[in-house]
Amino acid sequence: MNTLESKHHIMLDALAEAPAQARESVRLCFELLSAAAAINRVCAVRLARHNLSEGRFAILLTLQAAGGRLSPLELATRLAITSGTVTGLLDGLQGDGFIKRRKDAHDRRKLSISLTAAGIALLDAVFAEHIDWIGTIMQGLDSTQRDALSVTLQRLSASPALIQLPDKD
Repeated sequence: MNTLESKHHIMLDALAEAPAQARESVRLCFELLSAAAAINRVCAVRLARHNLSEGRFAILLTLQAAGGRLSPLELATRLAITSGTVTGLLDGLQGDGFIKRRKDAHDRRKLSISLTAAGIALLDAVFAEHIDWIGTIMQGLDSTQRDALSVTLQRLSASPALIQLPDKD
């Protein structure tokens, strides 16, 4: 099965004269990117069936993990996104009846965001379905392959090339 996207084939073709190790490194990187893109595409479609995006799902999960109540700023901080992004996500979730915004009991200038019963029910159903789906992605790997993949991904993520941006000339 060809796992590379068309754009990656074009770039690899341009490397026909490059050393074999360079071509292999680029091909492996493209395979990783293609697999991640495929997972993201299918994930988006699956979540959209429930009127969710990855961001909206993350908000619900973060609220649940915090015991069901956080401020918009706390959500933005925990999810490492802007307050404007959080506001947009909360607007949609509130419109769908999955969260409530309330004035904070201690400081009326602040808002407190909480899950509604509908939000909890949705999260419970979608989370179980999501975990099952992720399991099917990984089911073809035995424990040795899973361990090797984990170690490999950790090493790739720790690459100095990913930690530091190159200086501009």
